[in-house]
Amino acid sequence: MLIKFFLNNFQAFNSEVELNLEADLRTKKFMTNIALCEQGNTLKSAAIYGPNNTGKTCLINAIRAYRSVLLNNGIKLRPNLYSGSAVVKLGAEFLINGNRYSYHFSYDSQKKIFIEEEFAHIVLDQHGNSAKKEFFHRNTETKTANSTDDKLSASMNFSTKDNILINALDTTELPLLAEAKEILLKFAKGISILSMQSIQPFKTIEMLKTPNTLEAKQIVELIKNADLDIDDFRLDEKLSEAFSIEVDERDEKTKDIQNTERVVEMLKLTSVHKGVSLPSIIFDSLGTKKVVSLASYLVSCLNAGGSLIIDELDSGIHFKLSRSIVSLFNSSLNKNGQLIFSTHDASLLDIKTLFRKEQLWFTDKDQKQVYLYSLSNFTAQNSGIRLESNLYDYYSKGLLGALPDPSLIDILLTSDGDDYE
Repeated sequence: MLIKFFLNNFQAFNSEVELNLEADLRTKKFMTNIALCEQGNTLKSAAIYGPNNTGKTCLINAIRAYRSVLLNNGIKLRPNLYSGSAVVKLGAEFLINGNRYSYHFSYDSQKKIFIEEEFAHIVLDQHGNSAKKEFFHRNTETKTANSTDDKLSASMNFSTKDNILINALDTTELPLLAEAKEILLKFAKGISILSMQSIQPFKTIEMLKTPNTLEAKQIVELIKNADLDIDDFRLDEKLSEAFSIEVDERDEKTKDIQNTERVVEMLKLTSVHKGVSLPSIIFDSLGTKKVVSLASYLVSCLNAGGSLIIDELDSGIHFKLSRSIVSLFNSSLNKNGQLIFSTHDASLLDIKTLFRKEQLWFTDKDQKQVYLYSLSNFTAQNSGIRLESNLYDYYSKGLLGALPDPSLIDILLTSDGDDYE
């Protein structure tokens, strides 16, 4: 699970910001919202609010880019256009098997080299004091390389600069680096990142191919409970033969869609309405189709653990369903699954029955920079916000920032009335 993530000079962010998902145990409310661990008490969910174009998606993109570097899936590190620097910095602290680790790197996007990287095991004592045990640290500018493994230290000096160490070096005879690679890959593979604008049902299709598994049954139950009109849901190999999808032949993007294997697969997704089996892709609403696509990710994360990160969770689904999904992750039944999502759904701004204050985050910007901050920054003393406060009122009045001020009515008022005579 992710404990902290920081970024500097990435896309919209020209200065360092940190998403801190470590729970503040001075507040005992909603303890089920926390995954307790001696090495870090992690929030099971976090919501990110803010106006359009203030960095919510950029924050998610930073986590996606960080994951991509770890998995050796390409380097997608674009610096802020106005900072004057080509160096991007990304880093995280996370829990794996009850142990706490940190890994960060700096990348020069102009020279296309990694300047610095460090991987360490962080140990907290009973008083919360931390000690760091480095696996390795290297800086290609100062030409320094440190590790408790002398052979690894020597190897780092000769390693390529265009990739991180776990992907650049053969770990066969470097056991410490092999251990680091195993940990970092497990963390990266435990992160799933989705956009509700473009989510597709292919993971759900794969999981429903083995319908008798627990996860497949959970997916079906989730879909049924999300749509009152669906009696059953399954993958029907024969049903797809009786239907086809109509497309606009003039549309270059869709003219060949009928022949694609993926569309044939999607036609097999079958919802049963009042005893009648129908292809979900044709007959179900957009919201239901999004739930079908999302269900497999929710079930996998809740069962296997890890972090599920969703851009615009509320896009296309009912606000009560969004609330149910958050409640599912906050539940005491969830032991090691984590949900991080951006949203515009103000109905979820609820510290009375749903969230702890540190679970709510906001992005905002001014002429100087983009900001990322938590509701926990607003105390009863400096803002009047208490655990029993109606947070929607504070937010809608702009008292938390992170609120657009479009003044759309001005567009009408600036017209000359004579134009309409």
